[in-house]
Amino acid sequence: MHMRGLISKKHTKKNNISKMEEVKANIIRLLQTELGDKNRVAPYRDKVLINISKADFEHRLGTLLQRVYRLIEQHHPERPDHLGIVIRDEDARHENVFKIWKSV
Repeated sequence: MHMRGLISKKHTKKNNISKMEEVKANIIRLLQTELGDKNRVAPYRDKVLINISKADFEHRLGTLLQRVYRLIEQHHPERPDHLGIVIRDEDARHENVFKIWKSV
């Protein structure tokens, strides 16, 4: 009986990972559409990468982060795991990493 509990937990964790990958892919498509052509959105390791211009990074980072957070909360309020967001300037000299916590 003890083994059955271990298998069940392992299976549940695997399902959460695949569900999160699906949610992450949907979020990437959403952000690509909503943020426009000048910003590149792509998967990056286990996170979502948003490349923006140096000027936007220096002057509009906070506004962009708020918009990203609102879009994710509005369109994907149920998330099985935390979501990492990396916002990087186009020269890859500066970046900030943020975490959007999973649903409770």
